[in-house]
Amino acid sequence: MVTVLIGIICIALSVVGFVTFGCYDVCINYMMEYFHRRYRKLRSLQRPSRIFLVRHGESQANVDTTLYSRLADHQIELTTKGHEQATEAGRILRSKIGKESVYVYMSPYKRSKQTWANIRKAFSPLQIITEREDPRIREQEFGNLADLETQPKAFEERDRLGHFFYRFTCGESGADVYDRVTLFLDTLFRELHNGHHNETQNIIIVSHELLMRLFLMRYFRWTVDELTELKTFNNCEIVELNKVDGVYTLNGRKRPPRKTE
Repeated sequence: MVTVLIGIICIALSVVGFVTFGCYDVCINYMMEYFHRRYRKLRSLQRPSRIFLVRHGESQANVDTTLYSRLADHQIELTTKGHEQATEAGRILRSKIGKESVYVYMSPYKRSKQTWANIRKAFSPLQIITEREDPRIREQEFGNLADLETQPKAFEERDRLGHFFYRFTCGESGADVYDRVTLFLDTLFRELHNGHHNETQNIIIVSHELLMRLFLMRYFRWTVDELTELKTFNNCEIVELNKVDGVYTLNGRKRPPRKTE
């Protein structure tokens, strides 16, 4: 009889303990999940108001494509018109940003750095938090020095096989650049999440035409087919991403602007 009573008491205590500590665990888990969601929401609201993507100004190779056969791509400079385009882009950006702070990422290619140097003239040095080169946002690599005899055939093959997947000899495919963009975005949003950009009100990314399209494709999760419908960007064209409830949108939309728009 005593043994049975002790067994009943042990079972009762076990049930009470399970209910008590089980409820405790449930409450703790709920509170942790709530604070985690709240923290993520606050972090998203603290993100910079805008991200600007800027293509470099007109380059010497935009005017004379044979230059690719004589000069490394990263050394190609802006034309006089390219410098003027970049100066105008600076005025446009300043009109949008006003006196707010800016944090700059740029391709290490000379034409991108020259573009930013001209844009920079429109801002006070006190507005610029950081100017940072990032090789991951460089131009697509088409190989080393171009062979003018074989290059037309390579471009013909790219048109036939698809711009996104075709890989140039000793170079990259669009898919390869997409992977670089993914790594860059991972770093950018990790920095946004850990407070690195708490003082940043605007991010400016000075880069290249294809990279701008792939940045949008990756961020908005567009498909390869949607990428082919996306308009190309002119020299020094500016794409503005605005924050709405902590999420960036492309002029209020998340679908790609088509070539006909």
